[in-house]
Amino acid sequence: MLEISINPTTHKSLADFIQYLLNYAISTSVILVVVALIISGFKYMLAMGDEEKVKKATKSLTFALVGLVLVFIAPMLVKYIIISILQ
Repeated sequence: MLEISINPTTHKSLADFIQYLLNYAISTSVILVVVALIISGFKYMLAMGDEEKVKKATKSLTFALVGLVLVFIAPMLVKYIIISILQ
């Protein structure tokens, strides 16, 4: 007998699919944050004492670090939402 699958994906539930998307987003975000940190470091080194360039490099470095913190806080928030709403 031919079985028709309602779920064409490899994920067993919506929670599994959200977890997969979250892991993918975290991996991509970490790579982008590391690139942003490297670029900010180069900007800081190449500023050569110019106040305006140092200020811009420091600002971009701060934003990259805040982004890194958000990347590591996001899974806890999503896990909380999944537990409280979907289950």
